[in-house]
Amino acid sequence: MSENALPLPPPVASVGGERVAANYRYIAAYNEVVARISQRQQTLTLFVAIFTGLVTALVAGRDLLKGPGLTLDWLMLGFPAASVALTLLNTKYERLLSILRGYLAALERVGNAHEMLPSYNCDAGLIAQANTARRHHDLTCATLIVTYNGIAVGIFSSLSPLNNALASSVLGLIVIVALACVVTHFRMHRHRYQPLHS
Repeated sequence: MSENALPLPPPVASVGGERVAANYRYIAAYNEVVARISQRQQTLTLFVAIFTGLVTALVAGRDLLKGPGLTLDWLMLGFPAASVALTLLNTKYERLLSILRGYLAALERVGNAHEMLPSYNCDAGLIAQANTARRHHDLTCATLIVTYNGIAVGIFSSLSPLNNALASSVLGLIVIVALACVVTHFRMHRHRYQPLHS
């Protein structure tokens, strides 16, 4: 071996066995959990920013209605698109978090450690409390979807004539998509992590 070559690290098993290996994997998986929770919060912030921008553009666009043939129908399509995007991303992150927490629970069971130490991902009581608390995130998202879409429909109804088929179709699409997204958030608990023995 040359003088500049770095020595190879010792095998994990030689410095503590399976528990050391499990600890390294646990830390990596837990970092993933933290990253996914952070991304989910950022998604909510992005959703609020997009909706606020769309509402602002809708209010500012009333001057455009003075021109012949100009409508705000096309702008209204941004509201259902944002609602669907938020719902899909929340579902994605919830499922990823459940997978990761199941993996963490498996690591907490190495050497029956969950029977000797408190285990967040193996304790059915703690998981139930955490899932109940996390339900507030879903309710927040559902509330924002209803509120912003309702504001958008109200503003659009006051600015644009609703006696044409296009405007009625756009409003119908917004209402249907918003309701579907709200229902999906109310049913998000189906993707919640549950310990194996619950």
